[in-house]
Amino acid sequence: MNISTGIEMLDHILHGGINQGSNVLLISTPGVEDLQFAQQCLFTHLSVGGCGIYLVNNKKPAIARQMLKTFDWDVTEFEKSRRCSFIDCYSGLIGLYPDIVNSVQQPTDLDEIIKVITEFFRKAASPPLLIIDSLSSLIDIGVPEDAITGFMQRIISLAKGHNATIVALFTHWPYSDSAVQSIEGCFDCIVRLKAIEQKVILRSYFSVEKAGWIPELEKKDIPYKVLSPGGVRVFIPKILVTGPFNAGKTSFVHSASIRAVSVDRLGTTVALDHGHVIHKGFAIDLFGTPGQERFDPILRMLGGEALGVIVVVDSTNPSGFARAKDMLKATRTEGLPSVIMANKADMKGALTLEEIRKRMHLPDEVQIVPVVAADLKDIKENQPCRLKKEDVDKVLTTLFERVV
Repeated sequence: MNISTGIEMLDHILHGGINQGSNVLLISTPGVEDLQFAQQCLFTHLSVGGCGIYLVNNKKPAIARQMLKTFDWDVTEFEKSRRCSFIDCYSGLIGLYPDIVNSVQQPTDLDEIIKVITEFFRKAASPPLLIIDSLSSLIDIGVPEDAITGFMQRIISLAKGHNATIVALFTHWPYSDSAVQSIEGCFDCIVRLKAIEQKVILRSYFSVEKAGWIPELEKKDIPYKVLSPGGVRVFIPKILVTGPFNAGKTSFVHSASIRAVSVDRLGTTVALDHGHVIHKGFAIDLFGTPGQERFDPILRMLGGEALGVIVVVDSTNPSGFARAKDMLKATRTEGLPSVIMANKADMKGALTLEEIRKRMHLPDEVQIVPVVAADLKDIKENQPCRLKKEDVDKVLTTLFERVV
């Protein structure tokens, strides 16, 4: 049985989610949002009938509850049915003991914490998911770095006896390398959350470094954003859709998007197309460029901060191929993950994919995806054409596999 994290792409990499009875370390660089990963996993598990225990040692449980509500993850009903419980490891630090049953009196006493967790495991109606927020906070309040490994080993051993699953948070402050490596070594699975600089812009990424139940793990850096409400979303902030005039850029943006707008005149894009896409767990913003040469001065601006490129060409009009390559240079997006979308692939005179590759002098690693209209009878003058959904999905999937 697997426990869903509530994050589709992460579940995909983990082959369906966290293996029940396993233990996961969410390790983050300072400043990167991480708590929502654990909270989203907790709420998702509770929503399908699971049992959850939330150990909090850096804030009051009331604040943790409110943070969950901010993301539309209200656990009130789960607490009433005793499927969700909070262990207060914070109030004792400031001399408050609002709930003796659910609190640890001495938050620096690891034996007491384990004793309280043991009692909660014993009372759980089903194998619970334990959230520990956070291991780095234990160090910050005075627990020795080298004591954390032994503490986690004891909790993991205890959890195995109850088939419990653990998700622990750890912020990688300047602790000793040996301590960090020792802590990491306790866990079956490590998900690293980090900031990566791309074109001067810092973006947040997660990657799964190991998962003991998966023999061959996909190693990918997945960009994400935390939305309120909504939680963790795999997010690609900008994909550029470019290509020559009348190739089908606007049709693609409108066909792919749940909402799209175009700045046009008589059906011709004169500034840009913009669309928002939800696809296989990804949230993406598409930006389409105008194709006419008179708009070339703005192409460089439109290409800024893009993480990938969809180049749209008309399969029936090879005279536009050179223009497509010139536009890649003008937008300064050469070298980014890209895919060639060969539009009108079923029309008379359309070139084969091999012919397009040869005429555009494309290397073998650049993928070309043929695309056709959903229904030629529905095409109206000066309006975007609706493209076949399966073709659009293939273009998006092909590009996103390269972006991540």
